[in-house]
Parts: sequence; structure tokens; C-alpha cells
Amino acid sequence: MSAVRAEDLRKHYRIRSGRGGDRVVHAVDGVSFEVPAGRTLAIIGESGCGKSTIARMLVRLTEPTGGRILVHGRDGVDRRAIQLVSQNPWSALNRRKSIRHALEQPLAVHGLHPGRAARAARVRELLGLVGLDEAYLDRRPGGVSGGELQRVTVARALAVEPKVLVLDEPTASLDVSVKALLVNLLLDLKQRLGLSYVLITHEIDIARHLADDVAVMYLGRFVETGEAERVFDAPRHPYTRALLAAVPAPGREPAEPLPGEVPSAVAPPPGCRFHTRCPLALDACARAVPALEPVADGRLLACLRADEPPSPR
Repeated sequence: MSAVRAEDLRKHYRIRSGRGGDRVVHAVDGVSFEVPAGRTLAIIGESGCGKSTIARMLVRLTEPTGGRILVHGRDGVDRRAIQLVSQNPWSALNRRKSIRHALEQPLAVHGLHPGRAARAARVRELLGLVGLDEAYLDRRPGGVSGGELQRVTVARALAVEPKVLVLDEPTASLDVSVKALLVNLLLDLKQRLGLSYVLITHEIDIARHLADDVAVMYLGRFVETGEAERVFDAPRHPYTRALLAAVPAPGREPAEPLPGEVPSAVAPPPGCRFHTRCPLALDACARAVPALEPVADGRLLACLRADEPPSPR
């Protein structure tokens, strides 16, 4: 059984625009994906492409406009089954309350480990899972480093014993050395607890370390999906190639950023949404909407030039 399955997921926001009438933002515009149990799907792309909107829909902080979300085969809200780790631990926790309170609160809300002794033992266990000792319990968020605080948010997400964690830019606010520690912790927890992850990130190096599978997103839609190793080592879609080429690597200077700006999600371009910035665009790309279809090596690709060979890096 899949840990998470999304079918034709959509999120459109209606915004007021004065005399011209309301306009619609196509934040997520028909994406489908599946996360097998025990695997990590990374959703990557530029800021504003809709990644974090998917994260919020998965944990039902935002209701989809259309489509369906199933968690372990169940259609509906099961807040114990799937939990969110957000990118900013300072905003995720109440600065006036202790870390003890942050970890006890979800236990109390869900009626787990009733009784003071049982709840205290569970809180200590949660801290131990993320490599912190009980000396942190009476501290407030302001007295804890960013890396330690992100560990606390992971512990709080684990409090209700979910099987799926949605990691929304979990390392974005951390420096390089602390990022590595958190990535290793997440890999360890995944194996020890049998977790599945949906990772939202613009950091390609983080996706490389954590992901089993990857979905590349541009302006509300997926353009390429497949096993992470295949996508990262031989990208097929021109947008995926541009994203990966811009990442610094030993012996290679990063490529120049993509020309132009990401088009507005209020008025996406016709045809392929990437054609206005694509160096390989054909005239037909401005007219035909490419479907996300299987190609020879098992990945899915939305490109009129999908039959061309992959680009090794």
C-alpha cells in the first residue's frame, strides 16, 4: 500500500482585482503522485512553483480545490497519520512556552500516554529520538540554537506516531554544518521508525541525500518525475537540466540562471508553461500542452521533445 497518493491535485486561489473582476491564481494545477511506504519523494523547483502549497494540502492546512489525497489508502483527514515539519522552527513553536509544553501539547490533544508519569516518559523519549537530552525541556525556543530547535519540531511531529512526515524546506534556515546533522538524523529516523517522507525543497543537494524519487515542478505542474538517481544523473526535461546545471559542483562552474522571469500563475502561458524560457522550445510548444507520460527509462516526462536522449551531467 502507498503511504501517500495524490490524484489530480489542484489549488486555485481567487483574488479580487477591482473593476476587472476576480482573478484566479493557479498555484497547483493538476498533479498526481504516489509515495510508496518507506520511501522519500522530493518535490523540487524554483520558489513560487507550488511546492509548499502541496505540503499544506497534504496535512490539510489548506483544502484542495480539486483532486483527492489518500494516506495509507484512506481518503479523509487523519492528522495522526501525517505530520508537517515546517521550514521555520521559530514560527512553528510558541516562544512563550517551554519545549516541554511543545512536546506535551500534541499528546494531550490526541489523548495519548495519559497520566503525568507516562506523558513525561514519552516526552523524554521524543527528545532522545532527535538526539537531545532532558536538559532542554524547560528552555524556551529563544534559548535554543536553530539546529536544535528544528530537532524539537521533528520530535513534536513524531509525538503522535505518524507514518508520514511532510518536510517543507526543513533545512532552509540552517547553516551548512547543521544541515548535514539534520539530514543524517532524518535518514536515521526513517529507517528506525519505518517512516515515509514528502520532501519539499529548492536545495538540490538536500534532495540528492534524502530522496528515493523526485518530482520536478514548474508553475503548478510536474514536468519530470522518476527515481532520484536517474533524474539527477541524466535529466531529460530542459527545466530539470537548467535547475541542476545551476548547482555548483567540483570542477564545474554553475550555469547562468534561466533567462526571463517565472510567468504569473494568474495567467500561465498557453501550451507548455516553460516554453517562454526554454532554450529548446519549438513553435508547437506554445500551442500544445504536453502530458506527463512514461518514457523508455521508466520516468514520466512532460515535453514535446521527450524522445530525445537524456543529458548526462
